[in-house]
Amino acid sequence: LSKFAIFPDEVILRQEAAERYNKFLQEVVEVKAPQTPAAYKSVWAQYSVLAKDSDRRTALQKRLQENKIPTAIYYPKPLHLQTAFAFLGYAPGAFPVSENAASRIFSLPMHPYLQKEDQTKIAEIMKSAC
Repeated sequence: LSKFAIFPDEVILRQEAAERYNKFLQEVVEVKAPQTPAAYKSVWAQYSVLAKDSDRRTALQKRLQENKIPTAIYYPKPLHLQTAFAFLGYAPGAFPVSENAASRIFSLPMHPYLQKEDQTKIAEIMKSAC
């Protein structure tokens, strides 16, 4: 319950971290940063980016890992290919946009106390890998 008391402040800090990522990653042409429509807010549970292709994702993750920066692929399979939805009968190729995104997406470190210097380092490493 004590977390609820600081949650509004942490949402603001997450917004600021996401805005910094968006700014820093503009120069990383091999990656597309997430966008939130102007009328909406995100609490940024994850900050997920889309690499140019799956090979570029692998290379970027490897370079970040070499520099002790964790990344994650939270949803490696699109929903229609997950076991829980097998009964629907969809096969690979049924939803190509979803499958393409699943092959390129990965998440960068995101939390309310993420420092500008850490994000600068992450962006520089990603830039050097492209």
